[in-house]
Amino acid sequence: MLISEDLMREWRFRLIKALAFIHKKSSLTNAKFQDYYETRHAPLAKSLLTFESYERNYIDPIFNSPIKDLGSISIFKYSSEEALGILAEQMMSDAGDTLRNDELNFMNVPLNFYVFTNSIEDISITHNRKIFYVAKDHDQLTRLDSENGIEKISENLIVDDNDMIGIPEYGISQTMKLKDLEIIAKKFPGLIFSNSIT
Repeated sequence: MLISEDLMREWRFRLIKALAFIHKKSSLTNAKFQDYYETRHAPLAKSLLTFESYERNYIDPIFNSPIKDLGSISIFKYSSEEALGILAEQMMSDAGDTLRNDELNFMNVPLNFYVFTNSIEDISITHNRKIFYVAKDHDQLTRLDSENGIEKISENLIVDDNDMIGIPEYGISQTMKLKDLEIIAKKFPGLIFSNSIT
């Protein structure tokens, strides 16, 4: 049986993604939260666990986040359920306990939540700045598609959730100025602006 090029491309970029909404301790500034995450927690996690992709999207303090004390939307990408299972096993070991203990140093853990999504995206494209938002109906999945200076990465369709159907994710062009982003933020309330680190 011949497989079309379009189908091959779809398979190549189909991912399981976990989007973790990480809340910072209210006593920490955005800068201190990010510093701890990057200099202590992320290196610790990388030394203990097996990641295919581990990305932190720190909330841009210039824009008001619709989610109070949200510090980062951290993204974990997996090419298969088997790869996801390996990480789950590691999280049930002593390594997972070590990481959970460290989270208490800078996260407001009870507020954290995550969603699993099915995604199709070009994993070769990276962006230093991103926009996310919660979509509660199908019309909202494409609300930013016609805006200049941003590129859709994925609709991040949520596997199991009754309130949300997706977390659309857009990359921001390097040519976009602050005033351009402020116009988009005013036009579409509820957007989450972030700076990405992998």
